[in-house]
Amino acid sequence: MKWGVIKITKVEPGHLHGELVMNGSIKSTKRKVTWMAIDDDKSLKQTTFTKSIVTEFDNLISKEKLEEGEDFKDFVNPNTLAKSEVIGDAGLKNLNKNEVIQLERRGYFRVDRPYISDTKPLILFMIPDGKAKAMGGLSGKLAHR
Repeated sequence: MKWGVIKITKVEPGHLHGELVMNGSIKSTKRKVTWMAIDDDKSLKQTTFTKSIVTEFDNLISKEKLEEGEDFKDFVNPNTLAKSEVIGDAGLKNLNKNEVIQLERRGYFRVDRPYISDTKPLILFMIPDGKAKAMGGLSGKLAHR
C-alpha cells in the first residue's frame, strides 16, 4: 500500500508482473489494485485472511423531502439492506465489538460482531459519510450516499 504507481505489464494465473513508475501520480491513476500477501508457511494453523461480511444500509424513504399531501408509503425504498462477503487482512481478527475502522478505498465501518471463526465471520456495518461520491470512486450495492 502506498508504494507508488506500478504499471502492470503481464497477467498470468495467480501472478501480476509490473514495473514501478517513479513519477506516477496515485491520485490521477484511474485503476487501482489492492492485494494481500499469502503466507506460504504450511505449518501455520490459522488462515492469513479474515472472512468478513460488510453490511450497507440505505434510506428508508427514497425521496429527500416529502411534499404536503404526499403519502410516505409511495416512497418506501424496497432495497435498504445489502450484505457482501469479503476477505480482509488477518489483523481484522483483532477487532472488538463497536470499534470503528476505515477500510482503504471503501469507507468507515463499525464492528457489529468480532471475528469468531470462518463459520462466524467478522460483521461490519458501514457508516454513511454523507458524501455524494463514494470513497475512492467505489460504490457499494446501495445508493446510500
